Amino acid sequence: MARIRRITAEAVPEPPPGLFSNALLVGDTLYVSGQHAGAPGGGLLGDGSMADQTRQALTKIRAFVEAAGGTMADVVTLTVYVTDIGRKAEVSAARREFFSGDLPCSTLVEVSGFAEPELAVEIEAVAVIGAGAA
Repeated sequence: MARIRRITAEAVPEPPPGLFSNALLVGDTLYVSGQHAGAPGGGLLGDGSMADQTRQALTKIRAFVEAAGGTMADVVTLTVYVTDIGRKAEVSAARREFFSGDLPCSTLVEVSGFAEPELAVEIEAVAVIGAGAA
């Protein structure tokens, strides 16, 4: 029977106790909660552009995947939430910096907003650790 193990990444602050987990490893499958460009203590990491917010979210996801022993080649699916789907080309360009070869499955959804109004992108991921290309 697969056990559930919480994965932490030094680069990503833990959420407040009792709310949710950033990442859980169940067997060899890693589930990563929505990640974004929010900085600890408020504000944004990076320059705030749609492309950079995508990079910041994917950098956090990579930190969890690597903490679980994997690589970005192990990511099998992404759900990408954006506040302006008209800027999807910026999101796609930033994603290409993190993935090549067999790309993860993906869903892109436009939302009206996030908990912090300056956020424009949030991405959740599922990875199967060890399944990607060597």
